[in-house]
Amino acid sequence: MILRKFLLLTLGLLILCPAKNWGQKINGLSFVGTRINVNKEHIDPVKETAANWVALMPYGYMNSAQDSSIKFDLSWQWAGETKGGINQTVPFFYNDGIEIMLKPHIWIRGGVFTGTIAFESDAAWSQFQKSYKEFILHFAQVAQDSNIALLCIGTELQSLVAYDPQFWFELIDDVKNIYTGKLTYAENWDQYHKVPFWSKLDYVGIDAYFPLKSGINPSLEELISLWKPYVQDLKNFSEKENRSILFTEIGYRSIHRSTVKPWDYSVREQPYNGKVQADALEAMFLSFQGKTGGLEGLFGSGFLIMLTLVVFRTQPFRHRINLLKT
Repeated sequence: MILRKFLLLTLGLLILCPAKNWGQKINGLSFVGTRINVNKEHIDPVKETAANWVALMPYGYMNSAQDSSIKFDLSWQWAGETKGGINQTVPFFYNDGIEIMLKPHIWIRGGVFTGTIAFESDAAWSQFQKSYKEFILHFAQVAQDSNIALLCIGTELQSLVAYDPQFWFELIDDVKNIYTGKLTYAENWDQYHKVPFWSKLDYVGIDAYFPLKSGINPSLEELISLWKPYVQDLKNFSEKENRSILFTEIGYRSIHRSTVKPWDYSVREQPYNGKVQADALEAMFLSFQGKTGGLEGLFGSGFLIMLTLVVFRTQPFRHRINLLKT
C-alpha cells in the first residue's frame, strides 16, 4: 500500500510560470490516476512539495497503433483515468489552492508509442479522427464543467499531425466552442518545431526529454553546459511563434546515464544513481532560472516516479524538492 501511494506522485519543478491568474509560478506535478477514489491521504504528499499545479491524466485505450477506435470511461479503468474520477479529484486540489491542467492521454496495448499511430486507408484515418475528436471533446466538457484552468488537447501524436494538419485546426475550434480556458498541445522534444497550429493555442507544450549526452556521473556544471543550446533554441522558437513554452513533461530516472535518453524507461539493469537524477533536475532548473524568454513552467512526467519513488522520500532528490520551496 505504501508503494502504491507514492506511485501517485512525480517530479514537478519551478521555472517561470502562470497560475490561474496567469501571474504566478507553476510548480507542476503529474498526478497519476488512482485505482480508487482520491482521498486526503493521496493529496497530502503533493502539498508537502512546492507544487501549486497538478496535471490530471484521463486515459483512452487502443488495442494497437492501427486500431481506429479509442475506448474511454470504461468500467475496468482505474477511477482516476475516467470522467468520474476526474470530477471526484478536482475539489481536493482546489480546496488546497492547487490549479489543474487536464491532459488526456492515449495508451496503446503493450506501451506502443503514440507517435507511431498509422493506417493503410483514408477511411481508417477518418474513423480514428472521429474517435479522437469524441475523446477530446468529452474531456473538454469535463474541463469546462470543473472550471479547470488549462487543457492539453493531445500528447505526442506526431503521425496524426503530419497526416492531416487541418484536422487539428478544426478540432481546436470545436474545443473552443466548449471550453473557455487556456489550451496547449504536448509534442515531443524532437518534433515540436513541426507542429503547424501553435498560433491557435495559448502555449507551446513540449515533453522535454532533451538528451544530455554525458558519462555515468556528469557534474552539475557539465549538465548546465549541455542545456545551453536547447535554451537558446527554445528562446528563438518562442519568439518565432510569439508563444510562451510550457514543459508538459520532464524528468530523469535515478540510474546511471539517465540524462542520455531520459524518455527511455525500458532499461532495467542500470545501477541506482540518485545524485545524477538530482543534479540533472537542478541543472535544468538553473538553466532557465531568471530567464525572461518564453518559458512558462513545467510538469513532471507520470512514469518517472514509478522508477524513482524511493528517491522521492530520501537521498538528494528530496533535498532538491525542498529547495524549490524557498
